[in-house]
Amino acid sequence: MRGKLTLVFTAALALMVSGCAIRFGNQSQAPVVLGVFKSGDRTENWVAKNLFLHSGGAGTIAGVSVMSVIFDPQDTNALYLTSSDGLLYSYDAGESWQRANSLTGPVRTVAIDPGNKCVIYAGLNHTVVKSVDCSRSWAEVYLDEKPEKVITALGVDFFNNLIIYAGNSAGDVLKSDDGGVTWRVSNRFKNAISRFLIDPSDSRVIYVATAQQGLFKTTDGGVTWTDLNNGLQQYSGAFEFRHLIFDPTQANSLLLVAKYGLLKSEDAGETWQPVTLITPPASTDILAVAISPADNQEIYYATASTFYQTFDGGQNWITKRLPTRGVPSVMLIDPTNPNVVYLGVAAPPSR
Repeated sequence: MRGKLTLVFTAALALMVSGCAIRFGNQSQAPVVLGVFKSGDRTENWVAKNLFLHSGGAGTIAGVSVMSVIFDPQDTNALYLTSSDGLLYSYDAGESWQRANSLTGPVRTVAIDPGNKCVIYAGLNHTVVKSVDCSRSWAEVYLDEKPEKVITALGVDFFNNLIIYAGNSAGDVLKSDDGGVTWRVSNRFKNAISRFLIDPSDSRVIYVATAQQGLFKTTDGGVTWTDLNNGLQQYSGAFEFRHLIFDPTQANSLLLVAKYGLLKSEDAGETWQPVTLITPPASTDILAVAISPADNQEIYYATASTFYQTFDGGQNWITKRLPTRGVPSVMLIDPTNPNVVYLGVAAPPSR
C-alpha cells in the first residue's frame, strides 16, 4: 500500500501554496508560477496545484521547472512529475505532491509498471533506477559507462511487465527482459531518443521519436525497425520533435508535434496530414498538446504565451491567455474525466 503523509496546516498556507482559480487575462499581469496547473472545466479556469508535503511541514513546488507529467496506468489520481530537481509524485490528483526518496538531480523520464503500481523506473542522469516499494527506496538497475549518455526515455511492456525499454541521448534503445537485471541493445538511431510510445492494443508495437531525425517503429518488440519518415519528408521541420501522443479514441491514430506544427496519422504512422492551425506552418513553437479522450475533434495545444482549443478538429480555434508566464511543457487530460486538464510548466529560458 502507498503510504500517506498527513499534515495539519492553516487555510492561509493552503491558499498560498495551492493557489486559487485563475482566469485567462492580461499575460503581462500573470505571475511566473511554475509547477502544475489544473482545470476542472475544460480550461475555462485554472488552479495552481503546487502544495508540497514533506516531513518538516508543507511548502510549494511553484518554483519547480516541470519536464514531464504522467498518469499511473492503473490510477489517474496518481501522477508522476519529472524535473531537474528530482522526481515528485501525487496520489490525490495533484492536490499535494511529495518527493521520491533519495532521487536528487535531473530525472528526465519515468515509467510505471502497468501491472504493479509500486514498481517504478526512473532515468537519473546516465542510470536507470527502480523502486519496488512506491518510491520509498531505489536501486540502480542500469549504469552506462559514459556519463554523457543520459537516459531520456523509458517504457514498460503492459503484456509482459518484465520487459523494459530505455533510450538515451546518444540514440541507443536498450531492452531488458527481466525487469532490469540484464540489458541488451535493441537498436542505435544515432540521435537522441525523445519518446517511446507503446501501442495500447499490442505492446509489441512501439513508436520511437528521435530529437531531430524523425520517427521509427517496431512491430515485434524491437527485433526489427521501420523508418516512418517517408511520410514526413514533405513537411519542413517535421523531423524536429516536440511531442507524440496517441489519439485515445481511434486505433492506429497519432498526433505529432514538430517544428512544422501539428501532424496527424490515422494509419499507424505510414502517412501524415497537417492539422490546420491559425498560424502558418513552422512559424510557432508548440510546447504542449492533448486530445480529449471523449472526442478526437477536441484538441488543445499551448505555445509560450497562448493556449489554443478546437472542438472541430482544427477548422476553428479559440485562443486564450495562459495562467502563468512560465513555459508550458506538458498537457494531460484525465482519461476518465475529460473536463480535467493538467498543465505542467517549466522556467522561461534565461536571457
